[in-house]
Formats: sequence, structure tokens, C-alpha cells
Amino acid sequence: MNKFAYLLPIMAGVCFGSIGIFIRFFSEAGFNNMAILTTRNAISALILFLFMLIYDRNLLKCRVRDLPILLGGGFIGMTLTNVFYNLAVLHLSLGFAGVLIGLSPVYVVFIAAFLFRERVTTRKLLGMVLAVIGVVMVSGVIDNGITFTALGLASGLLSGLFYGMTSIFTKIAIGRQYNGLTITFYAVLITAITTAPFANWETVAAYTTAAPVSHMLLMIAHAVIGAALPYLMLNVSLKHIEAGKASILTSSEPVSAMLFGAFVYGEKLTIISVAGMVIAVTAFGIISTGKHEE
Repeated sequence: MNKFAYLLPIMAGVCFGSIGIFIRFFSEAGFNNMAILTTRNAISALILFLFMLIYDRNLLKCRVRDLPILLGGGFIGMTLTNVFYNLAVLHLSLGFAGVLIGLSPVYVVFIAAFLFRERVTTRKLLGMVLAVIGVVMVSGVIDNGITFTALGLASGLLSGLFYGMTSIFTKIAIGRQYNGLTITFYAVLITAITTAPFANWETVAAYTTAAPVSHMLLMIAHAVIGAALPYLMLNVSLKHIEAGKASILTSSEPVSAMLFGAFVYGEKLTIISVAGMVIAVTAFGIISTGKHEE
């Protein structure tokens, strides 16, 4: 399982990288950012709830003293990440905002070293540095330059920090013997609840009734691929590998987003972006071929 566990966060990153396709669809339909976020997580929560209800109802149980951990993972790891990332996008280029949120492995490696006594090895540092370099090159920042505001820079840095906290909260919850399904369910549920008041529900209702079957299937696909499945894969992987390594491996997100953009929308690939992809993949190889933890 350990070898397969290294593949799970990479696959999660690929799923996260595909979210942009769904966002474009729903944005063109008139959804605001919070509506996109709410529908994705609300449907994910419903799917997970029904599955656990049939598979094992005990997975829905949560000790009161552990609620701050499970809810914190959803609110800090998901809600605040999206709030600050959306704010960063308004004040920075998309590429630079992507670089800042892509710094999450840096935070996770050192926070995990402090909280979980995970070793900061040479291999891990090398993988982290190469992953960040690859993300910078893939983002297009080198080709297009950097322009920023103080608010945008602060928001982007915070989005990376909160994104990384997903792995930290998950690792703590796993240490308290919670199943990956339980952790994922509470995370997407609290995100849906906290973002729902800010969604433009009139547009969502009009979109759904216009073509109930096809539009609902698209929303379900968005929920499964964009939230339920990748977070579940990440949670399962954290039972077997360190939080720092898992966070570095999810840096496959910008690489996959670049490839989706190229194949789906015909976005141009530059020599620098392709080189960045190679460097990032090399980083994943360095991390995943290291000595496995017990």
C-alpha cells in the first residue's frame, strides 16, 4: 500500500487541476465564485453521507472534543483557502496567484516537522525546492513578469498557508483514528455551510431547471472530481506517508491544469512551462522513491 499511497496525492492534484474546466462552465452560466464552491461541496457531502449511511453508519460519528479538528479542516483548509485565493486572483495575475498557493508544501514541511516530528531530510527539501521551481515555471510568471499589490501578495501567501493546513488537520484527525471518509465528509460539509449564504441561488436554480438531467450530471461530476474524490485520496495517503511529502506531491495540480488548458482549450505551451513540468515531475519522483515510513 505504501507505494500506491505515493500515487494518491499526485492523482488528487490532477483532479484539483481539472477544476478550472468546471469553473469556466459554471462561470459562463452565471454562477458566482461562492455558488460554484457551495454546489461542489454540498453535493460532495450528500454523496458521502448517503454512501456512509449504507456502508457503515459508524463513520458518521464524531466525538464532541474532536469537532474543532474536523470542522477546522473544512473551514481553514477549504473555505479560507478559496476566499483568499479568489481575493488574490482579483489583485494578481492568475500565474502569480497560482505560484503563491503552490507554496503550500513549504509551510507543510516545516509545520509537520514541528507538530509531528517529521524529519526535514535532504531528499524532502530537494523535492520541495524542485516542486516550487516547477510550479513557478509552469505558471507563466517568468514569461509574463510579475505585477502585484500588497493586498494581493498577502492574500496569495495566506491561500497557500491555509491550503497546506488541510494536510495538517487531516494528519491530526487520522491520529485520532478517524476514517478518511469521515474526515472528507465533515470538511466538505462545513465548507458548503459557510459559503452557502454568499451564493447566487437564483442563478443556480435557473441553470438546474433549464436542463435538469445534463446540468445535474455536470454538477455531480464537478463535486466528485473536484472535491470528494481528491480529498478522499489525499486523506487515505496521509495514513501511510508524511504530510510534508503528500503536500509536495499534490503540486501536480498546476502541471495538470496546464495540460488540461492545452488539450481542452488550446492554450499555448511554452518551452519554459514544459521545462517546469519536467522539473516538477522529477520532484515527485525524488519524493516517491525515497525510503517509505512505517
